[in-house]
Amino acid sequence: MNRRRLRRMRNRRAFVVIAVCALAAAPLAAQAADSTPPSPVSTSPPTSLVVALGLRDPAMGAGVVRGDTVVLARGFEVELAKLLARRLGVPLGHFVELRPARRLLAGASTSWQLALAGIEPSSVARAAGDLSDPYLTTDAAVVLRRHLPRPRALSDLRRRTLCALRGSDSARTITTVVRPESAPLLATRPDRLRELLRTGACDAALVPSIEAGRFVRGHARELGPVTGRVESGEGLVVAVARASGLDVAAVDRALGQLRRAGTLGRLARTWLGLDPARLRTLR
Repeated sequence: MNRRRLRRMRNRRAFVVIAVCALAAAPLAAQAADSTPPSPVSTSPPTSLVVALGLRDPAMGAGVVRGDTVVLARGFEVELAKLLARRLGVPLGHFVELRPARRLLAGASTSWQLALAGIEPSSVARAAGDLSDPYLTTDAAVVLRRHLPRPRALSDLRRRTLCALRGSDSARTITTVVRPESAPLLATRPDRLRELLRTGACDAALVPSIEAGRFVRGHARELGPVTGRVESGEGLVVAVARASGLDVAAVDRALGQLRRAGTLGRLARTWLGLDPARLRTLR
């Protein structure tokens, strides 16, 4: 056998070995490719910001609706949306109505980039968007009957007769967090709740902190002060549509800047009558 023929046979054997190794490695490569998470779809930032409002609370957001577009919008969340647009560097386009929030937030596609619609994380399906850090607490505020000493802790409230609106989060906070010695009195309307306080039927009323300022406004001679809040762990958040091209982390940074600058507190005092974050937490 000459040298040329021997070299050809060695080359053929090397080729076979390489082919076998390649075939053996192919399933491993495919498995690795399958286990690699897909890259997120990149979207460019919006040229203008469409913000969804709930329009359930006039102090939080109100306006005239034409179709789904909100015109002449005003309220806490309207002003917050304007400030967020400025911080995010995206011009504010227009507002749309989110009705109802639960159904639309559960959808896969949205017509908005940000939603400020009284959204609490516990009541929202997260299919449509990412949720920011809370920008406003919805803890239960304590409205005291006149001439009573201010409570310093939950133990002070437990010895008192408490009242709240029937079926409200504040009523649940009384039974699950405060756990008073006597059963709470439950009213069906805010005016009836004020009457229970005014007549001394109950010593303190628990109302949502974002409503406490308006609850006592105009009734200073009948009711006592808003003396603190009972933590429930709830707060309002911004929903950021995943196809919006916006990063929820950027929204969180903007909210943090507005909080540190005192802007969120000033908005709350202007539109809600008090800043819930400034209320003393009773523990």
